[in-house]
Amino acid sequence: MKTVRALVLAFALLLSGCLPVAMLRPPEPARGAEFSLGATLMPNPFANRDRYPVLPLPYLAYAEGNGTLEYNLSLQWGLRGGVKVGLAPGVALDAGLTLPPALGEGADWSQGVPVVLDGGVILGGGGYYLSPRLHLLGVPGQGWGLAYQLSAGVYGGGWVAEVGALGGPGLTGVLFSLSAAWRFGTSPSAP
Repeated sequence: MKTVRALVLAFALLLSGCLPVAMLRPPEPARGAEFSLGATLMPNPFANRDRYPVLPLPYLAYAEGNGTLEYNLSLQWGLRGGVKVGLAPGVALDAGLTLPPALGEGADWSQGVPVVLDGGVILGGGGYYLSPRLHLLGVPGQGWGLAYQLSAGVYGGGWVAEVGALGGPGLTGVLFSLSAAWRFGTSPSAP
């Protein structure tokens, strides 16, 4: 019964917009400050799917680093704070914590604030990257669910684009997305 409750909670969190959909981060940690502005297109998981089959989501991000360690903050549906550590050229670990958006009167956080912990590896270089990652969704002290994500992207000095797939146990199907962003500041360039 606890597993079913965790899966239902994970699905509710997905639909409430707590999951970070776009990653848009190459394997090289930022050197200095970087700002990104973009959007994600994905199938609409909410009502009115016939009228609005595609859901556009704005994407804002800020990152600062020294080329080895990067701290980043992004806003898509929820607010995500993260850290990226470069392990070798073209290899980095990335982890973060996402809090849901304030959903007004519909947000019932009497049992606690839902959070998403995510972590993964970013592999690539030469203008390409691949990132498998896991998301642990839940309300601390209540129940947890698991989701997986695979992102593949291309990037240059001032832009990045990716396709992603998001799914998990108990969720019906896989959620595909297409994302792109312009990057300003000291973005890593593709060789």
